[in-house]
Amino acid sequence: MQRGSGLCASAFAGLVLVGATGSAAPARAISFELRSLRAQDPIFFAGDRTEGIPLETVLRRSDSAEYVSFVYGDCVPESDAGCAPPIEIQVWPSCRRHLALYDSSYGPELDRVTVRGVPAAVLDGGTRLELQTGRSTIVVFADSPQRLSRIAKNLRSLDARTAPGVSLPLPAPGAVDGQLVC
Repeated sequence: MQRGSGLCASAFAGLVLVGATGSAAPARAISFELRSLRAQDPIFFAGDRTEGIPLETVLRRSDSAEYVSFVYGDCVPESDAGCAPPIEIQVWPSCRRHLALYDSSYGPELDRVTVRGVPAAVLDGGTRLELQTGRSTIVVFADSPQRLSRIAKNLRSLDARTAPGVSLPLPAPGAVDGQLVC
């Protein structure tokens, strides 16, 4: 999975662009979408701004991946190479994405750690962090390990039950080892 792939893939089936904060109407669309997400399993993001960068877009992928993506900042693609935003936070169901997926000789190299009291893994040279919490896997993409660490501390749930800096809910039984049923 490449960082920022949700933005570049917005034309593909199953990916819904919810809105951008560039004007009042799209900002209301983001607000509405965030309220509708609160009814699901806890969704984690970094607020309406993190690291001085505004939340620009919320994407919901509704195909077999079924994740929600919070995109902070934007980028200008150069030729056909595309680009990645400075920060992206994806929230996946643990039954679809979990740390056990990397337990093979074919998976990327990862460093297993504990972050905010839950199992996590650092990948891609410290620019991707995957955390297992509740029935969700939070995937944070950033441009540096330092920024990644600060964003992880700033994660909070949409329902306000989990504040920044406190321990995250422990993973549901079977979530980390891929045994959780969707």
